[in-house]
Amino acid sequence: MINKGDGSIFSLLFFLKNRTVPFILFFSFFLPVLARAEVNASFWQTKKSPHFIVYYQEASGDFVGQLAASAENYYNSIVDELGFRRMDFWSWDDRAKVYLFNNGADYLNETRGLAWSGAQVSVKLRTIKTFIGQPSFFDSILPHELTHIIFREFVGSRTKLPLWLDEGVACSQEKSSLVSRMDSARAQAKQDAHLKFDKLFEIYDSTLIAPNVFYSESASIIVFLLKKYDREFFLDFSRKLRDGIQWKSALLSTYHFSNFEEMESAWKAFMLNQP
Repeated sequence: MINKGDGSIFSLLFFLKNRTVPFILFFSFFLPVLARAEVNASFWQTKKSPHFIVYYQEASGDFVGQLAASAENYYNSIVDELGFRRMDFWSWDDRAKVYLFNNGADYLNETRGLAWSGAQVSVKLRTIKTFIGQPSFFDSILPHELTHIIFREFVGSRTKLPLWLDEGVACSQEKSSLVSRMDSARAQAKQDAHLKFDKLFEIYDSTLIAPNVFYSESASIIVFLLKKYDREFFLDFSRKLRDGIQWKSALLSTYHFSNFEEMESAWKAFMLNQP
């Protein structure tokens, strides 16, 4: 989920994104920014890799090493999947920073975030704040948040985009939940119970949504664009966003859809033909 109070803060709503909600839930996606952008790292230990600096306090060396290695692996897989490999992100002096707090209480005390928040991210500062002890950290939280930063750094942190696009890109790179998201979206498509694109594409700020429907469908649309078409199409689409072309025009012109009804039909056919 995105918080654009400074145009750059992302807050992962991991609890709501990964539970089935049987009723329509009112949820505000744009919250006031309460977290400080940086922390005082003077007394923190550091672990450096080519694209990241991990700041930590009492975490074991094994955990920190796994974090740095996983971040590098996800960095490579995300830029490959999105077609951004030729771009020069975060090398050495421009490395992203990961602040790893000892526990959820310390993390919340620093970020002033909400109790169910698993991480906060600043695109502008290439900073992730998170904490030890989250069961889905390595296979869901980490790739999700890294994707938010990589995608937004490429297209622009202040570029106005609908929520399905920001969240769909991030959810498409999660390792532990993507299969279940695709299964859910496929079932919705078969029953014609999915959100129609003309409604889904107008969600920007606060709205009435069923999270299990919204996030599954959003992720499946990005998977459709990445798998059905060459990744060069997604790179071209992202370049148009970066260059200031309005996202609807950029999407239709890149993928040669006459309108979003045609795109929805192509997505639905793709989903129903998946094993």
